[in-house]
Amino acid sequence: MSRPARLAGLSAIALLALAACSPTVSNHGHRLDNARLEQIRPGVTSREEVLRLLGSPSTRATLEDGTWYYVAQRRERANFYSERLVDQEVVAIRFDARGIVERVDRNGLESAEAVTPVAEKTPTRGNELTLLEQVVSNIGRFNSGTDPLSRRQSQPPF
Repeated sequence: MSRPARLAGLSAIALLALAACSPTVSNHGHRLDNARLEQIRPGVTSREEVLRLLGSPSTRATLEDGTWYYVAQRRERANFYSERLVDQEVVAIRFDARGIVERVDRNGLESAEAVTPVAEKTPTRGNELTLLEQVVSNIGRFNSGTDPLSRRQSQPPF
């Protein structure tokens, strides 16, 4: 094999190795268009206009119907096990009682806070029965003699 052919082959292998190391980028949620967001004006824009401009929200406020949230995230995955959040934007649009935009807030990844779940168990009411206790407590429950077919046969025909 000639030297230029060998060099071209090694270059191709090096390029493939570099391409395999590049991260995979994935976008989730709404594609937030700045031109459309600028058309939303507090005190003027209605809920229907926001729906027309941005589409359905990612989520709505849990306890009230006054705030809509539009969430966009960008994640990069370098390999199978390591995925990281690179960018995030949350637009919160608050409506007044008439359905008119009251406020528009934009928050990025820099204002996000990590949530650490508590490892404690929530206490529940009731008993935790063993398998033996469950079997013993069910004896007689399913054989109460109230089967309509067995009663019909034991009754006199008149």
